[in-house]
Amino acid sequence: MSDDSMGESRLRAAVTNSEVSPGDEHRLVLEPTRPRLIRIQARGEEFPILQIQGQLFVCSKANGNCCCGWEEKGRAPVNASLYEAEWERRGLRSRLHLSFTGCLGVCTLGNNALLQILGRSIWLKDLNDDAFIPAIFDYAEAMLQVGQIVPPSPSLKEHVYERFLAPPTGQHLPLIADAVPVTDDLQYVDPVCFMNVDPATARHVAEFQGRTIYFCAPSCKRQFLANPAAFNVG
Repeated sequence: MSDDSMGESRLRAAVTNSEVSPGDEHRLVLEPTRPRLIRIQARGEEFPILQIQGQLFVCSKANGNCCCGWEEKGRAPVNASLYEAEWERRGLRSRLHLSFTGCLGVCTLGNNALLQILGRSIWLKDLNDDAFIPAIFDYAEAMLQVGQIVPPSPSLKEHVYERFLAPPTGQHLPLIADAVPVTDDLQYVDPVCFMNVDPATARHVAEFQGRTIYFCAPSCKRQFLANPAAFNVG
């Protein structure tokens, strides 16, 4: 299936789940938010940081003091390899970060995950079957495709809940003034670690689909060349 066909399928699914009338799909599709570089101060230095659209936090006993993945307590093992494989296969690195974490604080509902996407926190519970892993990424991709939050698919509906209280209606107060973007052009960003690379001094490069890709280190180049399609460099 082509990327366009996959996108159309996700859009149709999002339209169905969000009760948008057929023919009004265009109302759902917003201008995509491109990742961009901003400059952030830390330790007296300034660093270019890539702003992305979200992050998936997966609770796992292997990564901290928690119950998720604890088979003695009736939880299924957390299949970190499948999470990583789905994330890589879909080329989500520059849009949705994946992190394995310790306790998320809702142990009785485990296995747990927290999807923070498009400014919203979506809590996922009772993820005790590997079939939920691709479903979570399908859901995230559907929202990235249409540019807004949509209801979960039927397979996830009973596994999504609201843990945080809603903010007052219509209020979203930025904590700080929005950083001035350095650029929306990610041509000189290492697609593996997202570090900004100076092309004049770059020692590690590769040619891919008619463009030069710059890397901060040989390890990033090796990881990219092992599976270029997993990195969103189109």
